[in-house]
Formats: sequence, C-alpha cells, structure tokens
Amino acid sequence: MRLLIALLLLVNALLLAMTAGLLPRPSPEAARAAGEHPLRPERLRILETAAGPEAPAPPSVEAHDPKAAQPLVAHTATEPESTPPTANDPLLLAGTPRIETPPASAAPGSGTSGTERPAMTPSLAPPPDCLQLTGVDPDRLPALKDVSRGLTGIQIQERTNTKTTAWRVLLPPQGGAAAANRRLEQLRLAGVEDYFVIRDPGPLQWGISLGLFRSRDSAEKRIAELRAKKVEDAQIVEHRTTVHDLTYLGPQDAIADLRQRIRARFPQIAIDTCPP
Repeated sequence: MRLLIALLLLVNALLLAMTAGLLPRPSPEAARAAGEHPLRPERLRILETAAGPEAPAPPSVEAHDPKAAQPLVAHTATEPESTPPTANDPLLLAGTPRIETPPASAAPGSGTSGTERPAMTPSLAPPPDCLQLTGVDPDRLPALKDVSRGLTGIQIQERTNTKTTAWRVLLPPQGGAAAANRRLEQLRLAGVEDYFVIRDPGPLQWGISLGLFRSRDSAEKRIAELRAKKVEDAQIVEHRTTVHDLTYLGPQDAIADLRQRIRARFPQIAIDTCPP
C-alpha cells in the first residue's frame, strides 16, 4: 500500500514539473523523425580517437562501399628510407623509376670493381735506325743494294727522281750540218774556242756546245765572255739526269755494320742521316 502511494506521489511530482516547465518536452518533429528513421546498428562504425585535439576525424564509410575493404597503408618513422620497393609492394606505381644502389665493392664513378687490377702497358720496341744515300749513280745501284746482304732486319727503300747535274752553254740548233759548219766559221773569226757540234738525235741535234759546267756560276761567266766577243745568241741549258735515293732501315747494330761496309767499298759516296 505504501509503495503504491509512493508511485502516485512520484507521478504527480513529474507532472507538476512538466507543467511548470522544469523538464523539456519532446517536439513533434523529433518524435515524428524518430518514428520515420529508426536506428540501424549495421551502419554504425566505431572510429579511433585522433592523436591530438587538432587532428580531423576520418570520414565515415558505409559497409557497402567497396573502397572500405582496402587497407590504409602509411610509412612510419621506423621504416628505412633507402629500402627499394619490390614488385609486390602496393606503393610501387606504374612509371615510378627504381632507385638502385651500387654494390659496396665498386667505387663510385669507376667502371671496375675493387678487386680488378689495371692493365699493364706493354713495353715499346726501340725505333729502327736509319741512313740515307742521295743522288746514287744508276750504275752503282745494284752493288749498293747488295752491300746489306747477310745483315738481319735491314729494309731498303728506293726513290727515283731527276735532278740537274750540269749546266751547258750552247748555241741553238742550226737546222742541219751545213748551217752548223757556217756558224763554226763565224765563231773562229770571233776568237771563240772550245766548241763542238751536237750530232746525236734529239732536241739539241745540230746545236753547238760551248762548254759543260758543274755549277751555274761557271756557266754565267762563260756567257759573259761570249757576249764580250759579240756572240749574243748563246744560252744556258740544264743537264738533268735520273738519280736514285736509297734509305736503309733496321736495328741499330745492323745499321752500324752497314755504315762501315759502305764506307769501305764506296768511300766517295756521302752517307746522310735520315731527316726527323
């Protein structure tokens, strides 16, 4: 009986408080929304609290979203930065270049490993010695080639050219034997001596030679003498012959022996050293 009286008193106290405005009354809109949208436990998600007060809360993900099943991957401070990604790493994206570190045994910037040794440079053979003969008479050419017989490693190089060996003073061809004889009579009357008629076939045939000289200076003096005797048509013609130059190449000891042989057999031939 007492319990019933206590409950009635409690109900009356609540009604009095609501009437006096001490307790909030639920609005009709809230009651209607609660009736239309009941709570669904399968859509609820428990979120972890942020590390700091300023960290934003992650957005909620519904259970039917396929992206919600993918794990969130983040690098921590304890992971080494130099670890290269593998083929199965989800962070390896298409087009991202790989960073490969060189092996520890190879020095940076060098193409060989630390265990390799540099190649040894082979020793070079000494250059061959050389001597040269210039202006060799064709008649002595076979003997000068044979003088190196028996010497090991001798090579002979031959070069043929023409050079002026003499200067001739002459009168131009007279056109025949009769004209040449008449010109000789004129030279006798002028007091000119030392002459002869060139009779050999060639461009100088029936010319009159007035001297053959070893130098051009001597030929110029002869021209001056003839002009003093009123012989004005004398001229200087170079006499060119074919000569040979021989070059010997070989070891130093063989070249030294060859030099002695040439001096012994041909003392009149000058032996020159090869130009650098």
